[in-house]
Amino acid sequence: LTIIMLLPVAKGLVGYDCGGGFNITTLSLLDIGECNMDNLKPKEEEVYAQLMQLTDYDHTTVMQCKIEIDRTIFYCGMSSHISAVHNGRREYLQEIGEQGCRRMHETGTTRIANAVIDRIQHNTTNLRSVTLAGSTSVDGRCSGSQYTDGYGTWENVLVQATVRITLATIEAPIKRATGQVILPSGTRCSVAQGYCMDTRGHESYWPPVPLDHCHFDQYTILYEGIATKLSPRKNQTAPIIYTVTTQDTTFALTKTGDVDICRYKLAQTEHPKLFVLETQKGRTFNTKTKVAIENLDIFLYVNSKFIYVEKHIKTQLTQLYRDIMEQKCALERQVLQNALTLASIAPDEMAYRITREPGYTAIATREVIHLVKCIPVEVKLRHVEQCYQELPIVHGNTSLFLTPRSRIITRTGTQRDCSDLLPTMYKIHGAWFRLTPKPIEVLAPPIIQPLTKPKWHYVSPTSLATSGIYNPDHIDRLRSHIMFPVEKPSMLNTLARGALGGAIQPGTVSLSNLLDEDSINRIAESAEAKLWAGFITFGSASAGVLAVFIIIRLVKLIIDTLIHGYALHSVYGWSMHLVGAVWSSVTHLLLYLGRSPQEERASNEDKPPASLATPETLSVLHEINNKEHSELSEPRPKVSCYTYTELRKYLNDSKEPSAPV
Repeated sequence: LTIIMLLPVAKGLVGYDCGGGFNITTLSLLDIGECNMDNLKPKEEEVYAQLMQLTDYDHTTVMQCKIEIDRTIFYCGMSSHISAVHNGRREYLQEIGEQGCRRMHETGTTRIANAVIDRIQHNTTNLRSVTLAGSTSVDGRCSGSQYTDGYGTWENVLVQATVRITLATIEAPIKRATGQVILPSGTRCSVAQGYCMDTRGHESYWPPVPLDHCHFDQYTILYEGIATKLSPRKNQTAPIIYTVTTQDTTFALTKTGDVDICRYKLAQTEHPKLFVLETQKGRTFNTKTKVAIENLDIFLYVNSKFIYVEKHIKTQLTQLYRDIMEQKCALERQVLQNALTLASIAPDEMAYRITREPGYTAIATREVIHLVKCIPVEVKLRHVEQCYQELPIVHGNTSLFLTPRSRIITRTGTQRDCSDLLPTMYKIHGAWFRLTPKPIEVLAPPIIQPLTKPKWHYVSPTSLATSGIYNPDHIDRLRSHIMFPVEKPSMLNTLARGALGGAIQPGTVSLSNLLDEDSINRIAESAEAKLWAGFITFGSASAGVLAVFIIIRLVKLIIDTLIHGYALHSVYGWSMHLVGAVWSSVTHLLLYLGRSPQEERASNEDKPPASLATPETLSVLHEINNKEHSELSEPRPKVSCYTYTELRKYLNDSKEPSAPV
């Protein structure tokens, strides 16, 4: 038995005989069935909706007051003698009650014993030094009086004190589950009391919380706008989903039930704190306001993202499945259509296209086709000397042929020319053979690949990393609230280093976070006013200097005009030329023009008259000129350069011989 099991299994060649028993199936050639697939895509519609969160905390305005008194009592005796008294030094907190605290907040003033303190600023600590009893003067005199407080009574004393007053107005959270107000010091007080003294000594007062039977104030609006509502189609059992995908807000929540609140029908989601209201613009459940930092739930934020991811993946997989099934059905319909076209031409090919397996043949009769399933039988390959389109076989000692693809047994074959370039090839027992006409095993030919490309593509939730049920502003505030206790010591250290002159890394501290917009505007207005005042002062001084300069110029102009007028009068007398005295350039021109004729007349007067030019005189002058010419014509030593003194001496020597003439 072991030897038999180890023997190789022999596989025979199988053909299909349609001459014996067979099975017939009749099909229509007129129609092909449609791809009747269930539409899994839900119905989409846009609705105006509000996403609401059931909050755990409410808020109320708390008014706080604190008065710290550090008083010292002295006995004021004869001649302003000062002495200590028993229990004279005391530090304590002064309670003023709700009316006194409200008065300080409204007027900024208060009265302690005989001292009136005013100009008390809000949200800061005000330090004052006051005299509660008695009086003092600058020369050291004192006068005493009676003084009484909660620690005793004293006669003829002087009481001086240092008072620290702190006023604050804060927004304190109220935890609805316990009905307690949480003060900044961590003290928890009952909301119904309306008053509490915290651990830091602040008297805290808040107004009564209004009763809201509909509890509208317990819901905070996280999103208001257009949302996509995904509803199931007919004959489908799918839940309703509300989805929003924007740059700031992203969520996908499933409706699990309805909640009625004062005629408003809220949709309960899978998260117990999130509700969706379908409404219209202008008819909303509540007004969208800034979400309190205490109501920001990081776990709710993360869980909503997980829910969105689950819905997103489900939608993408549904679309992928539908796309695959549609392509598969379209391909099958295309194959069937091609097969119908072959019904009258090649019924055997049509049978193979429809069944996709060998052993079937078809007979077309008008508008129907009959598929015949033949009986498989074992055959053997037959060696021949010619080439055929069909595969030569032997069955029952009879020479037969197998048709390609369908492997139907036929009695005759189609003879063809043998060719090594275009041989007949068959796939037998998983291997390819060519018949030329002897069977020779060859390499498998290439397979035709389909060109169909899938239409489905994955849509990535791009904004999921930065958006959710809370917008980025809410997340930043929550992050700052969580990290503040951790960053506070390092920031205080940085500020202290900067105040002491140490180096601060750039970008660590920003003044824009320490100053609000109003403070920056006031600083800018103050700087502008001071700069403008400086310009006005400079302008006034410049105007004074300019006025003095103008006066000097006017005096100079008057003096210059008088001098110019005198000079012009000496030349032209009383005439229109005196108008030119106003301009110095015109005056100089007129004086130049007035002196030129006088110089010409003076040169004419220096010439000898014609009556004196006798022949004797002319002869004497001629001799003198010849003598001068002979003297001048004598060779002189050449001088390379002359000084100014030598040049003047030379000119004087040249003029001396002509002096007698």
